[in-house]
Amino acid sequence: MKRQKPEISMSLKQNASMLDLLIEADVNHNVVYGYYFDGENLQCLNINDVEISGCVFMNCRFQECVFEGVSFINCYFKNCELSFNHFRQSSFTFCEIVESRLTGLNLSQGVLNNVLIRTSDCRLVNFSQAKITVTKFVGCNLHSGAIDKARMKDSEFVQCDLTEMNISGTSLAGMNLRGNRLKNIIFSGGELEGTTVDPAQAITIVRLLGIKVENSNSASPARPPRRPNQ
Repeated sequence: MKRQKPEISMSLKQNASMLDLLIEADVNHNVVYGYYFDGENLQCLNINDVEISGCVFMNCRFQECVFEGVSFINCYFKNCELSFNHFRQSSFTFCEIVESRLTGLNLSQGVLNNVLIRTSDCRLVNFSQAKITVTKFVGCNLHSGAIDKARMKDSEFVQCDLTEMNISGTSLAGMNLRGNRLKNIIFSGGELEGTTVDPAQAITIVRLLGIKVENSNSASPARPPRRPNQ
């Protein structure tokens, strides 16, 4: 299924304070629509059930923020800092996140729908129990992230580091995982059924299951050569 890209107006509103707009939206239940934010810095902001639509975020920093049930629709993020914020039960729909830091971002029970996340640092990210549909991770570092008990459909990882990622309870059936790093991923057994991997990845996965892999030539000890009759 082809991913739908963000639809963003060519005439975005600028020179408005992101902090003021979000606080007003939280209080008055407004929609924040059609703004261009560059270099904004949000700290310790707590908002709930706000819709942010058709906005561009460039070089923005979100620090120690709590966005509960916030909806990002048709938004574009580039070179943004989203690390260790709490976006629980929030959603990203028709969005792109490029060259940004999502380290430790908590999006548990959230939604990723038609999203591209490219060349971003997603270590320790928490997508536990999330709904992830038509979403593509390209060149991302998801080391020690969690996508456990999530529902994934028509999504893919391309050239990503999935080392020590927890996928327990999440089916990756139908995914082509070739080209991704799968070292020490955490799973319970059936999550990788129906995936495509390369031979080296297959050996890594088999070893994680506790199966010892040996060369057929080493199956039995070599016999000493016979001595010629004297």
